Amino acid sequence: METGFLPHIKCDSVREAVAALVEPLAQECGLSDREQLVDEIIRREQEGSTAIGGGLVIPHARFAEITEVKIALATLQQPLEVATADGRPVDVVILLVGPEGDPRSMLRVLARLARLVKLDGFLDTLRMAREPAQLRLSFARGDLS
Repeated sequence: METGFLPHIKCDSVREAVAALVEPLAQECGLSDREQLVDEIIRREQEGSTAIGGGLVIPHARFAEITEVKIALATLQQPLEVATADGRPVDVVILLVGPEGDPRSMLRVLARLARLVKLDGFLDTLRMAREPAQLRLSFARGDLS
């Protein structure tokens, strides 16, 4: 089963998208309080939006119950109107959560992700994926390692 890869989900806000992405991560990691993680991610997002343009937002946070960096990804059925530098609505959400005591691992993944999303056609390939396995494969082809 492809957890954490959700193609063409319906949601009305970044919070709803984050909650949908947190759910499989919470199950995988055995988190005791999913809502607390969602709140922390949204708190961080309110401090400074991670909507970077091109239809992409990368909400992220560090959390006590997470032991290693986790990535979850969703494409959206309907784009969300979120303030971005280029004014383009958001339709790709890449969620990163990492361990509270290890900011370096999170920064390394964010740096790699920043390079990855600049690749020609990468985000469009994600948008075209119709199944979780296809979305995961499209993401993995970008080689985030």
